[in-house]
Amino acid sequence: MKNSFFVDTAQELAIYRQFAETHQSRLADYITFLKTTYQVEELPQVMVLANHRGATEVIHQIPIPAYTNDVRMVMTPELSVWKEVYLAQLENYPPSPEVEVLRQHYAKLSDNHLLQVIGHELAHWSELFMDDFANYDAYIWFEEGMVEYISRRYFLTDEEFAAEKRANQLLVQLFQAKKGWHSLNDFGQATYEGDMASIFYEYWRSFLTIDQLVETLGSVEAVFATYQKWAEQDTTIPLLTWLMDQGLLTRAL
Repeated sequence: MKNSFFVDTAQELAIYRQFAETHQSRLADYITFLKTTYQVEELPQVMVLANHRGATEVIHQIPIPAYTNDVRMVMTPELSVWKEVYLAQLENYPPSPEVEVLRQHYAKLSDNHLLQVIGHELAHWSELFMDDFANYDAYIWFEEGMVEYISRRYFLTDEEFAAEKRANQLLVQLFQAKKGWHSLNDFGQATYEGDMASIFYEYWRSFLTIDQLVETLGSVEAVFATYQKWAEQDTTIPLLTWLMDQGLLTRAL
């Protein structure tokens, strides 16, 4: 996978190149891990390290500066950008102890979190995800939650993983207190038309649901095996509903 750059200044280019060179070995090891553990057989042809404007306005019009398709993966490798993206979730919440905890959490992000975002996008290439179904919205939460879990476990320290999990729990609580609850089955393409809080709400619930399943079943591999069992039975039943019917999830986030 080659690197390409979308920048506006020579300074940005130098910073992005330094990021790629500094983390080249860790990313190569992660790709090997994905290939040997999660059946990643192909990768994007190029990883485009793009500034925020390039990622969200020029290459693609999308609010979150990280995404992938069959040809390329795009990601903005700047902590300051990602801190602003994550803090945008808090814009419509009044000051509170929970909001202050979240602000402090995002102030402490490290390069591990940037690598985790890249890891999230690359894990989408796993052949274990059956993304050829017509009813993809029935389980989009599973894929998004799983790639988030896999990449966090790989790149974050135990302390960072626990802090990120706690932050997600707080964000889910804040969102539901303000806007109410709806089923994770509603996670679909329409999700991306909402504001940052509503988009990330679905991602964080997806991650937390996968975390529940791993705790219940004992491993990521066991969760994938259960997912494949559902796929072999009746995919007209939403995956979340099927898992609840099987008693594998005791509550809906």
